[in-house]
Amino acid sequence: MHCRLRRIFVLVPNIIGYSGNAVNEKQLIKHLCRDRYCFIIAFTPITKMLRLKEVRKHINELKSVLPKNTVIIPLPIPLTPMSFFVVSILIAPLIWIVDKLLRFDLLYVRLSLLAYGILLVRSLSQKTLVKLMAIMEDEDLVWRRIVKPIYSLTDRIAFSKAFIIGVNSPLLLKKLVLRRRTLPKGKVVWVPPGVDREKIEAIKRVIKSSERSKRNYYVVGFVGLLAWWQGVDILVKTVAEIKDFLDKPVKLLIVGDGPERRKIEFLCRELKVDCTITGFIKHEEALKLMKELDVLVVPSIRMSTTESNIPIKVLEAWALGVPVIATRHEIYEFIGLKNFEDIVFCEPEPEDIAHKILILLSNESLRKKIVEKSSKLVERFCYDRIVANILNTICR
Repeated sequence: MHCRLRRIFVLVPNIIGYSGNAVNEKQLIKHLCRDRYCFIIAFTPITKMLRLKEVRKHINELKSVLPKNTVIIPLPIPLTPMSFFVVSILIAPLIWIVDKLLRFDLLYVRLSLLAYGILLVRSLSQKTLVKLMAIMEDEDLVWRRIVKPIYSLTDRIAFSKAFIIGVNSPLLLKKLVLRRRTLPKGKVVWVPPGVDREKIEAIKRVIKSSERSKRNYYVVGFVGLLAWWQGVDILVKTVAEIKDFLDKPVKLLIVGDGPERRKIEFLCRELKVDCTITGFIKHEEALKLMKELDVLVVPSIRMSTTESNIPIKVLEAWALGVPVIATRHEIYEFIGLKNFEDIVFCEPEPEDIAHKILILLSNESLRKKIVEKSSKLVERFCYDRIVANILNTICR
């Protein structure tokens, strides 16, 4: 492995779009590929590839922040576990040929499913970083029994053959080791979600915090994928409880989209909650809306993923000076966060969240204290630091 990385191959499920995963990968790749040649293959939903103008727009956005000689190849396939597994095997010989021609110093692959075929080729596995973000079957209620053996197999192969394993946190590594019953044989590096300093500073210059105080209403918000484990339905019930107990009306702003959207919309109508759901929007626009929130609420359900990962939305809220109320997950206590100092902890129950929102919105000095402390915490989660740590681990 060359310590001076000049050429990097990247294989990721999706960087086309504005979902949290796509945004996270785009920002990480931007910093990883800075001043380097990158050859990127990203899978894209077949339906999205039919909208060629939209795909070109996303690719041009990514190219604008990457070196000019970066190659980006979107491949249209169904974004399902089985598709990833099969394609990883079929595409491995092609990657081997490209590697012989371009001689990559590092192969970065998100998901063990996508890395499976590459890891079966010794010359490739010896310079492959596989990023594992979760115990994936825990997030899939529908296909859990079918996909669990595949995820287990590919995670174990990654542990045994990859040059380096990237995980979001030491807690996730511990849970993966216990679940897969094996230890990684290669190096391990922490690759948490992060924030892009340049983008955050640009947003802060445009949106001033003082503008919030001039409104005649409060804005409580959520940002991210509308999935069952995010607890957005709990947040809707919470806002319904508090809307008549504050000195100003309360609006709920949900920045994102997902499979739970119809359920959330129905619940808002039923409980007469003043709610706006934006759908997936450009990341910069999502950050501008987040900056205008009075409080970000993350009432996620306890499971392996949420217990061991800090959501990117929490980091971005810290960076933008927005106080956060979140379920008391293991990861927050692991990194030493203190309740009512760095963050406000809650149980994923409407009554408890309502109590915490009322405290924050009625106590400006507490709000300022939390914002001041949390804005310092986010420094360790900037992408330039994350990438520097990856490179140091590779070259150690």
